[in-house]
Amino acid sequence: MGFVNKASFIPAVLVVFLTGCALTQPTSSTAQKEHKTQLTPKEQPNPKPRPKSEPVYPPARLVIAWHAEQCGGFKSTPQKQTYVGQKELISLFKYLCIHSASEPKQALALLESSDQAYYWPDDIKQYLWLQKQSVQHSLKAKQAKQALTEKMEKTLSSLAAIEQQLLLREETKEQ
Repeated sequence: MGFVNKASFIPAVLVVFLTGCALTQPTSSTAQKEHKTQLTPKEQPNPKPRPKSEPVYPPARLVIAWHAEQCGGFKSTPQKQTYVGQKELISLFKYLCIHSASEPKQALALLESSDQAYYWPDDIKQYLWLQKQSVQHSLKAKQAKQALTEKMEKTLSSLAAIEQQLLLREETKEQ
């Protein structure tokens, strides 16, 4: 390894730096003015850019209050602020309260689409998941009840047939 002389190293760096500065060409103010006048009004930049704000999601307690209000028996306090997905959630909860028992498959589809419609915070995502679990549980219970009812009707018809056969045997024994 060779020893580099610090005194000879500094001017080389300075030359590279100065060379880089000399390569760029300054634009004149008249060239900038000509460029601005060539832009159409639609292409003109907006002098006041809109501030980019984060979407405001409702707190979980408010989502639960909306659900309870749609199902009746609860009145939530009116909110001055509108939240992301507020109208969709309220209409979803109204549908769930009215139709989830009669149309569980449609309710599940609506819950799934609402869940994927926004980047919900975790607490709202968990609440929607719980609602899906509830509808799925009631759907399974409804299917099990239907299967049990069919089995019971089959058993009752078999019992009725057996009873008819026993009555016929008794009548033939009496004759």
